Amino acid sequence: GVPVIPGNSRDQLTVSFGTGEITGVFVHDIVCLGDQKEKPGPAVATSGTSMLQASVKKTISVDFVELNEDEDNNTKHGCLYMRFNTAIEMTDDPFENFGFDGILGLGLRSLSQAPPFNLVETGAKEGAWHGDDYRLKMFGVFLAASNREHSELTFGGYKQEHIVAGEQISWCKAYDEHQGHWQIAVKSITADGVRLPFCEDGTCRAVVDTGTSLLAVPSSLGRDLISRLRHKEKAPGCGGDLPTLEIELENFTVVLGPTDIARPESVPNLQDEPVAVPKQTNSTSTCMPMLMFLNLPDPFSAKTLILGEPVLQKYYTIFDALAPRIGFATARHVQPKRSASVS
Repeated sequence: GVPVIPGNSRDQLTVSFGTGEITGVFVHDIVCLGDQKEKPGPAVATSGTSMLQASVKKTISVDFVELNEDEDNNTKHGCLYMRFNTAIEMTDDPFENFGFDGILGLGLRSLSQAPPFNLVETGAKEGAWHGDDYRLKMFGVFLAASNREHSELTFGGYKQEHIVAGEQISWCKAYDEHQGHWQIAVKSITADGVRLPFCEDGTCRAVVDTGTSLLAVPSSLGRDLISRLRHKEKAPGCGGDLPTLEIELENFTVVLGPTDIARPESVPNLQDEPVAVPKQTNSTSTCMPMLMFLNLPDPFSAKTLILGEPVLQKYYTIFDALAPRIGFATARHVQPKRSASVS
C-alpha cells in the first residue's frame, strides 16, 4: 500500500485460504521477534484445516515504495520494518476454533503481495537476525510432540539441537518457485509395503505447509490409502510402527506410521473432510489414517499432496529461500510420541 492521506480510505486486501477467509487493511510498522512468554503444549488435530493460500481476491490501489534509510537504522536486532495485513473481518470457520491471533506467512517471495510483505526477505535484508550470508533466508521449524517441550521457529539458519544425533540433513529442491509455495517432487508412494502406481507419470508434487493440520492427499489417492492402511489396533491409541506410509522424495523418504497419523476409526467421510475422528474405543478397535482429502486447483498438479503437521512434527524441517530447497532430518523430541491421538 501507499501512505494514507488523512480522511481517505485505507487500502484493503481479502485473502482466501484453503479453509476460511480474512479481510484486512495494510499496515506499515515495526515487527519484533522474541521468546514465547507462555509455552503451551502441542495441539491435537481432531479435524482438518489448511491455511494453504488459494487466492488473493481483491486489492485496491496498490503501489509500493522503498523504506527510508533512517527507518532501517532505527531498528534493533530481532526487529524489522515491514508491511502486513491487519484483519478487520474473518470467517468463523475455521478461525473461531484457533487460539492464535495471527497468521505468519512464510511462503516464497512471489506469494507475497509485494516484497515488503515477505518476512524472510525483509528480515534478511534489514539484518533482523544474524547468520552467514547463505543462511540469512533460511528458517527451521520444530513442532513439539509433548507438553515437555515447545515448538520453535528459528530464522537465519536452524538449530542442530532439534535433530537426532548423528543424522544429516537431506535437501530436496523446491520447484515452481514462481507459484510461491514450497513445492517438492514426489517420486513414489508406498503403503503397507506396496508401491502404488499413483506417481508413475512423474507429476506428483508435495507442498510442505506449516498451516495444514493433517496430511492432505487427492481424493483418488486417499481412498486407496485408507483401504491399505486400515488395521486392527496393536497398541493403545493406535500407536506402533506398522503399517507405514512412505513418501519418496528426491533425496529423502518420509515414513509415517500409526503413531504419526492413525486414529481409532469412526464413520468415514469421503468429502473434503478428515476421514476419522478420535473417540473412546476398546483394545479391539480398528485404526485408520487421519487424512484430509483435498483436490487442489490449477496451477497445482492434480497429484499434489500437502505435508502438514504430522510430517513437520516427526521431521525437523529447514526452508531455504535462497536456493530454494527444503531440508529434512528426524526431529529430536524430549519424549517419544506414543500415538497420533495422545500427546
